[in-house]
Amino acid sequence: MMNYEIKYATRMKEIIVLSFMFSVVIFQIGVWTKQSFPVLFYAQIVVNLIMVGALGIEIFARFVKRGVIIQSDTKSIVINGEVIHAEDLELIRISGCRSAAFGLKLKNSKKPAMRYTFKFLDSKCEGVREIIRFAEINHIEVIKMGPQSRMVEAS
Repeated sequence: MMNYEIKYATRMKEIIVLSFMFSVVIFQIGVWTKQSFPVLFYAQIVVNLIMVGALGIEIFARFVKRGVIIQSDTKSIVINGEVIHAEDLELIRISGCRSAAFGLKLKNSKKPAMRYTFKFLDSKCEGVREIIRFAEINHIEVIKMGPQSRMVEAS
């Protein structure tokens, strides 16, 4: 039985960067026109609130430590104390390149829940190998989305 440290798979960095770029564009419009528009002021406030919210979510995701216990010869995975049986899993979705995000989709849900979406923190990719081995043994479909790292493609 292997216990792997995982983290939430958020996409907040992209949201923060896009919000910052939008904020710079709003500021430049105000500078170029040399006028103050109340709409630009309120748009700037909305962008700042989005950035603060995204930063808060990212900080929470970074500091909350979770673990996943995978044993490929059994029929269950334990994520942060919650047991998921192989017969309840419809598919495992893998997305991303450098540190791939894994989403476990249950049979009664439309998409993987956030609490079942994670990235492995181990640099040797043992968790990646183990979860793919678990899927093969239990005949669970694995869907790879987007470009994949060599470790995910080899499995």
